[in-house]
Parts: sequence; structure tokens; C-alpha cells
Amino acid sequence: MSAIVPKLLNNAVIDGPDKRPVFVLSEKKAIYQAENKNQKEAFTFQIDSNLINSTQTKKCDKGLLIEDKRIFLVELKGVDFNTACSQLLVTYNWIKTKLPGYKYFCRAVVKEMPSKQNYPTSYKKLMKITNKQFKSDSVKMIEQI
Repeated sequence: MSAIVPKLLNNAVIDGPDKRPVFVLSEKKAIYQAENKNQKEAFTFQIDSNLINSTQTKKCDKGLLIEDKRIFLVELKGVDFNTACSQLLVTYNWIKTKLPGYKYFCRAVVKEMPSKQNYPTSYKKLMKITNKQFKSDSVKMIEQI
């Protein structure tokens, strides 16, 4: 396994590590696409049903770790924005204690976004605890890493 893969994630790797131009995570028609124009070494990993096995624990779906010590936690959700935020919050709190020294970013790709005045409490908590390192979009999110 590559030097960028922490021991905790050894059995959770989906793709990589490598310097591919685009990393794609998808589930239920929701797509997260990370464009790797600076050719950083990175890999994707499975959180739900792998890293965190408990059916009792809410957790996000997948992650992306980049060689510069950034970790993107990604929830690919059908409809429920509130649940997506809650799952990201739980995963963020769990993983940051196991992998300190990384900079964390939370991403939610949901079918429908609520209006800003209807954002749930879980969203506000996530924004506060991650120092506003949270983004969401509907159906497909594309960003540069």
C-alpha cells in the first residue's frame, strides 16, 4: 500500500492511490467528481459498510484522501438533506479522532436542496464544527482538488 494510505484505511480503499485526472464517487444517481489538475496522489475509500460497520451509527458513504493531508467526506444522498448533514457530522467527529493532523472537508450531493431559510440544525452544526468546510449540491458536484 502507498505511503499516503493511513493504516486505518488500508482495507477501505476503493481506487488508487494514483494521480488520475478525475476521481469519481457515485451512488443512487448522485455523483461527486474531483478534478485533479495538479496531479496530486489521492485515493477514494468506502466509509459506510467498511470503515464504520455499525448499522446503529449514522455515517457518510465515501471519502477521498489527497497526499497534502486533505480528506473529503462525501455523502451521496437520495433526498434527505438533514440526514446527509447528520451523517457527515457523525463521520467527521469519528474520523478526526482516529486520523488527526488532516484537514477535513464535508460534501453532500443530494437530489433536492432545501431553501436557505429551511436549512436544518444539523447543517448549522456541521458548518460550525468544520469551520465552514462544507459544501452541498444537487445531483452532481464537481470541484478542483
